[in-house]
Amino acid sequence: MPRLFRSTAACAALLSLATSAGAQIYECTDASGAREYAQVCAASTVRQRQLRADDPPAGTTDTKTVPQLDAEFRKRQGERREADEKALDERNKREEAQRNCMLARGQLKALLEGQRMQRTDPDSGARINLGDDERAADAERQKTLIAQWCN
Repeated sequence: MPRLFRSTAACAALLSLATSAGAQIYECTDASGAREYAQVCAASTVRQRQLRADDPPAGTTDTKTVPQLDAEFRKRQGERREADEKALDERNKREEAQRNCMLARGQLKALLEGQRMQRTDPDSGARINLGDDERAADAERQKTLIAQWCN
């Protein structure tokens, strides 16, 4: 009986040593500063540090649950979506401003070059040629629009 007990105890001791030896992981740093993680460091290793399996990764101080991680992920996703929508909205506004600027400049150029300009009478639907006073007023209006859109 004592022999069986000793052999069982010896097997248990060897098994615990084998389990702990298999879990040893080292952070090996070579002369150039490159890091490598291995069970055995190479001969060219300048610095060797043992890491344990129960050590948290570098830079983490707390562990979070899966629902917490999921909530954080969804929050980041929503923030990113909002930022993308805002960027798209700003781009659309810039494009609209460029388009309005081009139209106002073209209209002003046509007015200043003396091209025939017509408007439609809202009551009768008839076309009315612009006179000099109307052209000057329209040119001032176009200049105001250019100042507004072409910044």
